[in-house]
Amino acid sequence: MTWHKGIFIFFIILFFVFLQPANAQRGFKVEKIERVTVISNPKHPIPRNGLKKRIVFKEELSIGVIEGDENYMFGSFIMFNTDDEGNFYVSDFDNKRIQKYDQQGKYLLTIGRAGQGPGEFEFLSMPRFDVQNNLYVYDFISRRISFFDRNGKFLRQISKLEMSIDMYVNTKGFIVGSTSAYIQQKGGFKNVINFGLFDKECKAIKILFTDEDERKRIWEKGIGTSVNQKAFKPNLIYKLINQDIIYYGYPDKYEINICSPEGKLIKRITRDYYPQKISLKDKNDYFKHIKKSASSRGINDQLIEKIIKMTRFVKYKPVYYNFTLLENGWLFVIVDFAEGNQSIIDLFDKEGRYIAQFKTNIHTKSLFFKNGKAYAVAYEEDFPFVKRYAIELQEYKNNQWLKSNIKLY
Repeated sequence: MTWHKGIFIFFIILFFVFLQPANAQRGFKVEKIERVTVISNPKHPIPRNGLKKRIVFKEELSIGVIEGDENYMFGSFIMFNTDDEGNFYVSDFDNKRIQKYDQQGKYLLTIGRAGQGPGEFEFLSMPRFDVQNNLYVYDFISRRISFFDRNGKFLRQISKLEMSIDMYVNTKGFIVGSTSAYIQQKGGFKNVINFGLFDKECKAIKILFTDEDERKRIWEKGIGTSVNQKAFKPNLIYKLINQDIIYYGYPDKYEINICSPEGKLIKRITRDYYPQKISLKDKNDYFKHIKKSASSRGINDQLIEKIIKMTRFVKYKPVYYNFTLLENGWLFVIVDFAEGNQSIIDLFDKEGRYIAQFKTNIHTKSLFFKNGKAYAVAYEEDFPFVKRYAIELQEYKNNQWLKSNIKLY
């Protein structure tokens, strides 16, 4: 090869390495596929400015006590939400009531009680707010949505629903959620789940996703239970954003779909990934959880052992475990869990482009962002507490973490 040819090839290489369009260099790919915008992120994407980023959480409020005033004592399982003024509404599953607290965590009032009458509960789900800012909550056992004003006055209800536990009411009064159909089969049943948009009579307007879950029934001295035949099987995750935009994903692959209020798919965010096999530690942790959960329900040791023996594991862990959105439109994805009770987070901007991966040690299962804050349920000595956190985006510059100028809300 002559000297001139060598120089020519050298400059060609420089062109492809340094002079490609920014998206190509960083590995992003944006394309239209059947009128759907698809944002593809590689396994190891480079953030736009090349700086490492993380969100830092600082606890600033905790609501709950282990012993003391019963207005601050919660049962074993709670969910909560906040209104635009920062007041807290806590669904207490065991006590069948909603507790309201102000911005400083001071108890204000109790909404509902155990029972089957109007405004009473048998099973409580996440409290949410409709387009008129009224509070609503779904009762899975009574099969109804109850509406209250924010002072706790019962307003109305939608009855005879056949929805799963988690559901939303959009601005048009339609329901975003899933229905289940149980099909009996030998030794157990198959649960067919349809997720999408439904009217007030649970008639499907638009089905977006269908899944099947097989379970086995086993009995021991009059106690019956069902066994998940595929432990670590992914579960459908969905959110309603700004009361109308639908986000959903089924984490057998790294893919999150965004739909219009009518259920039309408009965008898909993806990322290449390495499948993570189920480890021995994962299995042992799973069995510890099964034993603890079964014991709390009064299931005897013999039946617990049968459950463990019949459990089967899928080959790979879910690609992610949950996601939520920050108020600036960024996507916050909980992809895995690490040692020391840490969660591994992937962060994407509002266009769906990768921003960063970092670890956090706050509880992320019920995490949401609102009013410029982060909120989550945390457990201390197996008792649940409501937490509020201040949040800050930081960037790694000059060998130190510094506050970023980018706003999170």
